[in-house]
Amino acid sequence: MSAATTYGILLVSFSKHSHQQHFVPLYQAHPRLRIVGVVDHPDIDGELRQANRQWAEKLSVPYSEDVGQAINDPAIDIVSIGCEIEKRSELIVRTATAGKHLWVDKFPGATLSECELAVAAVENAGVRAIIPGYAYGELARQVRMVLADGCLGDLLGIHLDIMFGKGWPRAIKQRAPFTLPDGHWKYPELKRELLTVGAYSVGLIQECLGPIRHIVGHAGAFFFPEHAVNGCDDFGTLTMTDDQGRVATLSAGRIGVAGHPQGGPARAYLIGSRQSATVDSKNPALHTYMRDYTAGYDYTPPPTDPMQWHEGPPVLANALANDVAGLSVGLEDLVAAIDENRPPRYGLRQGRDLMEILLAGYRAAGLGEAVELPLERD
Repeated sequence: MSAATTYGILLVSFSKHSHQQHFVPLYQAHPRLRIVGVVDHPDIDGELRQANRQWAEKLSVPYSEDVGQAINDPAIDIVSIGCEIEKRSELIVRTATAGKHLWVDKFPGATLSECELAVAAVENAGVRAIIPGYAYGELARQVRMVLADGCLGDLLGIHLDIMFGKGWPRAIKQRAPFTLPDGHWKYPELKRELLTVGAYSVGLIQECLGPIRHIVGHAGAFFFPEHAVNGCDDFGTLTMTDDQGRVATLSAGRIGVAGHPQGGPARAYLIGSRQSATVDSKNPALHTYMRDYTAGYDYTPPPTDPMQWHEGPPVLANALANDVAGLSVGLEDLVAAIDENRPPRYGLRQGRDLMEILLAGYRAAGLGEAVELPLERD
């Protein structure tokens, strides 16, 4: 398409588990994008329907619950998918079949087979689809710079600490045994955090290493009673090796407010054959702060958002980077990919592989033993 083309964007759902509301300012600020409408499925609850309507009114665009009609509107070029993970694969297939490009909020499906259906639809249709959360952020950018410099020698291994300082930890009075995911990921009061937060680390590991072949996982230590009583992880660790024997480890989860001055660590440790490096995307990394200021003053998460899916935690220092998550960089890559008829840096096929790694990690945590990849089909 012409570099002067303006692209119309359709926003699918402001689900409380999505980042759709954070994408809106990016779309509004881009000179070649315009928001055309808001749509959702008709089986949503009243709270989400109200949120969708409020956003449509705020943006002065129509709201509809006829997804098929909306995605086939000639004014739509890009569909921004923010619905629940369990609804995404089918929607991606319909959108790609309609010839529309895609901005997908993290996971393209709830299961590996759903992800594969989404990948096949996008590739067969020849549309451009991006998952912006993993390869475009400040941590990924800085890690690539260090690796490109060559000063480390050969990369032997990587460890990642990416955690969210959100929610208010409380005493665990009851816990259920750890339960393996069954394709149902999101609950009204919680998310599975090894999936939700661990995905950021896995996405960066994909940038640094080859295909993952073995994985060990651990989960079952809890910060929040909502997770403990359901046997659903709010924190976990993974250890994996790639096809060359290089090692990657990660810790990921929701660790509560006051655990970090900038809302949670985002740090990589790179081990090379000549030397090692630490990369902290939330520089300055001089963590001198008073925890009591955060933990001791009159602060509690909003009762309507206790896990702070939409609310940011209190921070005592600001990162130097303006766009730590790299969403604006991802948006530029999607627009350029459409203009130049090329794939974006991180698309649905990488997202499918990421889901396979996470599913293998969950299986390893549940079985208490290493799991080999690729996974066997059930």
